[in-house]
Formats: sequence, structure tokens, C-alpha cells
Amino acid sequence: MSAMSALDEALTRAAGSGGPVELDLAGVDFIDGSGLSVLMDAESRARLASRELRIVAASRNVRRLIDFTETADLLSPLAPVGAQPAPVADA
Repeated sequence: MSAMSALDEALTRAAGSGGPVELDLAGVDFIDGSGLSVLMDAESRARLASRELRIVAASRNVRRLIDFTETADLLSPLAPVGAQPAPVADA
């Protein structure tokens, strides 16, 4: 539960930055309904704020849960399997 709270807080802060929020979930070994709920809530908040939340990479476990729950239409489009996230520019 503490990980979900931390993720939710981080997504809220990132959404307040004004730009798109990109999530790299390629390294996520485990996700359950609570994690999916955080992602869906963040997507909803982003849409309401006219912001974009993109999942740029997702592990097989993340994809499996999204497919199993048929929530892909409620989340941002997932990058194709095997796609690499865009490199992050140094600030």
C-alpha cells in the first residue's frame, strides 16, 4: 500500500508539471488491482486537466493485467511490445 501511495503522489506531482507524463513500466514485476487503480485514477486526472499520461513501456505482467481486465481502452495507448522508451534528455 505504501508503494501505491508513493506512486500516486509521484503521478500527481508529475501531472502538475504542465507537460505530458510518461511512464516506463517495463521493470514492473508485479502489479495488482490496486496498482491498476492508481494508473486509471492518474489517467482520469490527467484527462480532466487536459494533460497526457502515456505508458511508454510495459512489462508482460502489466500488459497481462490490462488485457485480463479489459481496461486498455481506459488507459493511454500502450507502446508496442518490445518498444523502447524515448531517451530522456539531460536537464
